[in-house]
Amino acid sequence: MSKRRTKTLEKLIDTSRDLFSSKWFETVSVAEICREAGVSNGVFYRYFKNKKGIFEYQLNELIKFFDREFNSIRGVTIEDRLNKFLDIVIESSLKYKKQITIYREAQYRFPEYEKRLRRIYITGISRIFNRDISEAEYLYIAGAARFINIRNLFNGKEYQKEQLKDIILNGIFYNDEVNFESVFNKELVNVDKKERDDTRNRLLNSGIQLFGSKGYYNVNIYDIVKEAGYAIGTFYIYFNSKEEFLSTIVKKISKLTRRFITKNSEFSKNRLERELRGIYLFLKFFSENKNYYEIVREAEFVVNKDVRDYYESFEKGYLKNLVNIKYDADILVSNILMGISHYMGIEKFFLQKIDDEKMIIKELKIYMTNGIKK
Repeated sequence: MSKRRTKTLEKLIDTSRDLFSSKWFETVSVAEICREAGVSNGVFYRYFKNKKGIFEYQLNELIKFFDREFNSIRGVTIEDRLNKFLDIVIESSLKYKKQITIYREAQYRFPEYEKRLRRIYITGISRIFNRDISEAEYLYIAGAARFINIRNLFNGKEYQKEQLKDIILNGIFYNDEVNFESVFNKELVNVDKKERDDTRNRLLNSGIQLFGSKGYYNVNIYDIVKEAGYAIGTFYIYFNSKEEFLSTIVKKISKLTRRFITKNSEFSKNRLERELRGIYLFLKFFSENKNYYEIVREAEFVVNKDVRDYYESFEKGYLKNLVNIKYDADILVSNILMGISHYMGIEKFFLQKIDDEKMIIKELKIYMTNGIKK
């Protein structure tokens, strides 16, 4: 390839990276990429079949990095190899911040890439312990490391690699007794039943239904009011824009999720039991409200501040009730626990990798108390 063609290709790649990392996939066009890169639309199609092709180029850059680096993990001890693994995760955010931003959308939009990265992470973790790992071990280690990295990259949370390494190897909680009959108790209180049946809530519920089934960008305000049985002017009595409407929905989902988990965890005997019960309830709640999970993931790229507040609200809830833990690192531990639930949600709802969450939660109890040492 000539120097000129190479330079043109690099312009397209760099420009698309900037656009895809600052906007939602649906809102970026080939014409915009070409305009910003200073090339014609025809030139674009010499290198890429369509917009998805150049989007996937960015994803493959990140995939190749993890594949190459995890396959290079070496070390005499488990601690050495785990240290290298965590260094690679941190390095990814330094070298590939924009690609990680793009990947977070792809994780939701193109789950085949999450399947590929998942396999690469499993390979990396297997190298740490020189053996195959279970689904629960993957969630305990990768769920923590990946979520902490995202929170560090986008929300300014300190990574605290050494403490994260110690927690992976030694656990989080002291070995409290767990009654799994209580953890999996099916007598659930549906906190949503007392919702007021008024115009505002009808609009919100219509939005939840439509955004969850069709996606935010495929739904307009007319669709929302039509579904709710109102005229379009009614929408603007309560909301100034579609973005504000989505923001309100995210806040509502956050409140309902936390209320559901809190209300149904009240009888748990100790903090470890409450945590395991919380993971179970998180999965139950979103299993019965699948639209909610879809909406929160998509909203990350539309009303990012509100989704950040969504996670901050969960973090505050953890900090308020975090007792009987082995380390003086409450924020880190809170985000590790959030990460385990977050990636269990991805595994269950997007990848369909979890059939028996009870078995995985029982295994997680072992790692949360003892860690993984061999």
